[in-house]
Amino acid sequence: MDGSSIPRSVTERLYYDRDAVLEFQAVVTGLRAGGQEAGSDGQEKPFWCVALDRTAFYPAGGGQPWDKGLLVTALPNAESLQVDVERVEEDEEGQVWHTVREPVAVGAQVAGRVDAERRMDHAQQHSGQHLLSAMFLRELGLPTVSFHLGAESVTIDLDAEKISPEDLYRVEDAVNRLIFEDRRMLSHWVEREEAERMLARGELRKLPERAGRMRIVEMEGVEFNACGGTHVRSTGAIGGLLVRRVEKVRQGQRVEFCCGLRAIRTARSDFARLRELGTLLSVGPADLAGRVAGLIEDKKQRAKERKLLERQLREMEDRLTASPQKSRPGDEGRGQS
Repeated sequence: MDGSSIPRSVTERLYYDRDAVLEFQAVVTGLRAGGQEAGSDGQEKPFWCVALDRTAFYPAGGGQPWDKGLLVTALPNAESLQVDVERVEEDEEGQVWHTVREPVAVGAQVAGRVDAERRMDHAQQHSGQHLLSAMFLRELGLPTVSFHLGAESVTIDLDAEKISPEDLYRVEDAVNRLIFEDRRMLSHWVEREEAERMLARGELRKLPERAGRMRIVEMEGVEFNACGGTHVRSTGAIGGLLVRRVEKVRQGQRVEFCCGLRAIRTARSDFARLRELGTLLSVGPADLAGRVAGLIEDKKQRAKERKLLERQLREMEDRLTASPQKSRPGDEGRGQS
């Protein structure tokens, strides 16, 4: 969602123009100690940050998480060192650093391998966000003010007081129609002056603050967006978009959604939960809502009956307490000498 200018570092970023490249050769240009950090086993272990002359690993930014994968390099004893890339970040100077658990010598040749499944997932969600935001703006005039791509959920925050279910379904349908049309997604580099002209013509909604050339992601026939993130090659590869829920937040309405394989897994998990609840209540998923509504109504009725019985019990106790006690036979002569 956020824009990107050409970084000041000498690192060639392959994901900008060759996002299909997930394996590459590079040279280590920098190494620095990163300190101690808990590993996958929970134990504190040292880590190092490695800079490369070229990389296909996307660093965290613009609401999108970093890529993960491997760096492999040959050792002097003819063996190879393989290290996991756990995190990728960009520093203030524009240098990209790859976090690993073993140091890799400056000048070493390395082979990089990006986790293809993680990259595709992020590209599907990010491209889906572009399309969803464009449709909220086109259909309802609602601009997106923030975007977050998490491991479990993806959200956009809209500048809106309320979104009706009918409007939400209309936007979701419009998004999926454009996915099925398989519109091309292209990236262009333009000078800032040209980007500002595009902004003035209404082709761009906003520009990043950084100076220099701009990377513009075009969704054919839909929008232009200044963005440095990873994307699919056409909307068809988004694979479908599912809106999960909408909730009120401080800055407007938060829409949670998912795309592609994540949407399939989410729908499968949701249906499994419905089926489990249906089994517990002895009904099929289609009848679950009616069964739950019946249980709620039955609970309300039982609560009313309980309150009525409690009131009747209190009234009976009050009458017993207020009425005089009758004398028992034989009590009249007691106490006389």
